[in-house]
Amino acid sequence: MIRVLIVDDSSFMRVRIKTLLEARDDIKVIGIARNGMDAIRKTIVLKPDVITMDINMPDISGIEAVEQIMKQRPTPIIMISSLTYDGVYETLKALEKGAVDYIHKDNLYEANLIEKILMAKEAKINVIADSAKDEDSPRYIEVARPPSVDFIQKAKETVPDGAYEPQPGPAPVVRDREFSIIGIGISTGGPSALAKMLPRISADIPASIVIAQHMPSTFTKPLAERLDKISQLRVKEAENGEQLLPGHAYICPGGKHIMIEKKDTVTLYDRELFVNHHYCPSASLLMSSISRVYADNAMCVIMTGMGSDGLEGITEAKKKRSYVIAQSESSSVIFGMPKAVISNNLQDEIVHLDNIADRINELCLNK
Repeated sequence: MIRVLIVDDSSFMRVRIKTLLEARDDIKVIGIARNGMDAIRKTIVLKPDVITMDINMPDISGIEAVEQIMKQRPTPIIMISSLTYDGVYETLKALEKGAVDYIHKDNLYEANLIEKILMAKEAKINVIADSAKDEDSPRYIEVARPPSVDFIQKAKETVPDGAYEPQPGPAPVVRDREFSIIGIGISTGGPSALAKMLPRISADIPASIVIAQHMPSTFTKPLAERLDKISQLRVKEAENGEQLLPGHAYICPGGKHIMIEKKDTVTLYDRELFVNHHYCPSASLLMSSISRVYADNAMCVIMTGMGSDGLEGITEAKKKRSYVIAQSESSSVIFGMPKAVISNNLQDEIVHLDNIADRINELCLNK
């Protein structure tokens, strides 16, 4: 039984969410909170498995409530978001504070909500908001920490039994290879993971970074703007035909697929052209395209997310000798995407979220 706490100051929304959830026998609404302070108190007392959280409420906002809950009793939280620009921006802040996912009020249907609840119940709560500095402060510059992980030992600790047996020997050493492009495939848990990882990547990195984050079109530009404010890299929403530059990160617009079919040039496609790819943007399309153009000068990073998007592209990338990093299970909100790669023994390294940026810097700069 999944025990849910509903937090919303609108009686209409509280009734609507409760009605949708009660259609399932394995979900029980154990409480209703009408504001942020009430949400914090009832989370501590009722100990729900999942919380649905409105953003704009009296006394303290949903964002502040998320932050306090993550400090006092970390719990998977799904934000109930509006589609306005302000609503999107506030949702992104809540995700950085620890919320695991969101759902648009306009898409608040039974199937969508139930899917989010079931996913949230299985999510790992990684409270990593401290790395995302105040978005109103000047550009945040953090010196990347030196690598601190034994990658082989980390692989042994984080891989599911039988999925992959690391070979004995020293941590992977990559010589005589320069990386020109880094593809990142990421989904659920992505905004908070990117907010922790991207600020640690050096602005001097000689590679371009291209990101396929599963997200609607209204979210990707605000996400790029927020990440740009806290990163040493320049982060922007990708545009069709633009030239890739080193020290820059490009986020695929929601509703589009991104591919690099010509060296250092972005190509965007409408999702309807690739009907066999359920996830949009597709990590698989990105990984396969950069491997075809850059071969062993491409790095592919598969991070937290539900499903197996990226597996097909990584399979092709390995044939082209591209280098593959998979995020560890212990640091993934949802282990689906990295697990698909690891279970097929396609990764070169398994790296904890805290160390992905360090490893990228090491591979690209220490030559």
